[in-house]
Amino acid sequence: MVWHAVRPRSLTVAVLPVLVGTTALVPLHAWSVWVALGCLAVAVLLQAGTNAINDAEDALTGADAAPMAMPSLALRRGWIDPRQARRIGLGALGAAAVLGLALSLAIGKPWLLGLGAGGVVIGWAYTAPPLRLAYRPLGELASGGPMGIGITWGTAAAQTGVPHSVLWAGAMLAVVTAAILHANNARDREADARIGKRTVATYLSPGGVVAEFRLLLAATAVLLAAGVALRGLPLTALVAAPAGLLALRTAARARPDLDARGWTLLLIACVKLHILTGVLLAVGLSVQR
Repeated sequence: MVWHAVRPRSLTVAVLPVLVGTTALVPLHAWSVWVALGCLAVAVLLQAGTNAINDAEDALTGADAAPMAMPSLALRRGWIDPRQARRIGLGALGAAAVLGLALSLAIGKPWLLGLGAGGVVIGWAYTAPPLRLAYRPLGELASGGPMGIGITWGTAAAQTGVPHSVLWAGAMLAVVTAAILHANNARDREADARIGKRTVATYLSPGGVVAEFRLLLAATAVLLAAGVALRGLPLTALVAAPAGLLALRTAARARPDLDARGWTLLLIACVKLHILTGVLLAVGLSVQR
């Protein structure tokens, strides 16, 4: 029941930044298996807690009543109610806080507690009152920044210093993560406006929604090219070029007349793009000279 309450298929969004942040350190011989696994556990717990709380709050506000909305299987089947989902989410965030505290003290880097505390706060405030970041034009920033740059940077910092490649790769993951959320918000745009959930998509025209989606995905290819050109990323990172091309192809599929099903298909395509981007970047960074 708990497993199905945290939307396990979405947890790759937390796993891949840890993978990328660690593989960038492999050529430097500066990575640690147990620290990386600790970071992985913290990241997954943060994402799981955020997912459960998000589903609980969306169920209570009526946001999950939108066409093609995808709350957790546990909520859809009636195995748990929103209040139980909230407790599961709080439990996961609490476990992430305890594990993060133990990890930061064990490696002698208590300053990382600030980053972990920020992740816990954002996980709660993403949909829970009073901030409800996802109910304001802040959702893409609140998801892409922490899940892309925050986890990738924190994973590398927990093990050693942070090479420039980590920041560039984290930025690529961040814009794809933001695109996933934007596709979700584009699908639910009209329903969200009716219940007062004011995402960026609710403020834009259909053409503007498409333009933002295309901009976010185009940034994936641009960041890869710019990172290599400016030597922030190694030449071996070009192994991720297929991900950049796929991002452009996915961006071209967005149209102002897409219905809920069309945006759902683009959301799924963005999740696959995130996986491809993370895996290829991990390969490219691990074999750099």
